[in-house]
Amino acid sequence: MKNTEALPLISIIVPVYNVKDYLEKCLQSICVQTYKNLEIILIDDGSSDGSGELCDLFARRDGRIRVIHQTNAGQSAARNRGLAIAQGELLGFVDSDDWIEPDMYEFLYHLLKENGADISICSHYRDKGKKSVAKYSSGEQFVFTRDEGIRALVVDRRIRNYVWDKLYKRRLFSGITFPLNRIFEDIAISYRIFYKAEKIVVREFPKYHYVIRDGSAMQSKYDPLKEHNLFLSVYEQVYFVLEKGIWDQAPIYVLRRGIRLIDHMSMLRPSSSTEGVIKDVLAKMHEFDDVSCCQLGLSLSLKRYFIFHYMSAYRKTYRFVRLILKSKRHKF
Repeated sequence: MKNTEALPLISIIVPVYNVKDYLEKCLQSICVQTYKNLEIILIDDGSSDGSGELCDLFARRDGRIRVIHQTNAGQSAARNRGLAIAQGELLGFVDSDDWIEPDMYEFLYHLLKENGADISICSHYRDKGKKSVAKYSSGEQFVFTRDEGIRALVVDRRIRNYVWDKLYKRRLFSGITFPLNRIFEDIAISYRIFYKAEKIVVREFPKYHYVIRDGSAMQSKYDPLKEHNLFLSVYEQVYFVLEKGIWDQAPIYVLRRGIRLIDHMSMLRPSSSTEGVIKDVLAKMHEFDDVSCCQLGLSLSLKRYFIFHYMSAYRKTYRFVRLILKSKRHKF
């Protein structure tokens, strides 16, 4: 890519924690980007496996890399530290166990510039072992207004609630940080960032490699509290959308997520923690009692009715049916 001096600086924030086996491939893929005007910010979040030393080694090789070492505080805190020191006009995020195609940021920059957008988005691959599967690779392009983009986030179609497949104008993050001690932190801030944007552009070319590895936060054993955290993020997102008058159909997605969570909970042995989660979810679902059967659909409406009126029988029946079908798998 020519005339790099005239191109805006892109700050790429990479939170790093105990991913030494994956980190070299990640950092190498960033360093060889065809878009050269980069500030690469590595936040070593208290790694104990040599990841921090590997960050320092790459920094000695490439003057665009800045390394910050901190005591372990979580991915959100690491990303926030990167946001606080980023100098770029544009921002990107890469998770340290993933990697990117060599032209990803050139692709996203031109997509942003050519469409006069505030956010540009590509699609991704899902890598597991030696297998790499492209997600959303139609090559189609979609341009959204602010409200259209937020609706797409809620529906989780065309635009997903990740930060790593996007290029942002830096100003969108003014006054916004990732929430601490949360998972699904991307959902918790994406709608607030999109609300500041006037135009969002998506092109379905996969440029990011999302690596599914054993032991990652998103692939560990099913945890009802994690799914509750996801439900709360969706609930907060929908409330924001309603308060801003963006889309009155958004509550459907709280109900869908709540029903799905209760289904999953029905497969577990009751405990004080699971019962507390269900109580909270039910209370929040009841806030949207005015959602009609026509809006929700027949199947989910029936489930909602039995959950609200015959919870104990519903859970026992659901568990019995799933066991008969030998399906104990929980998917968020």
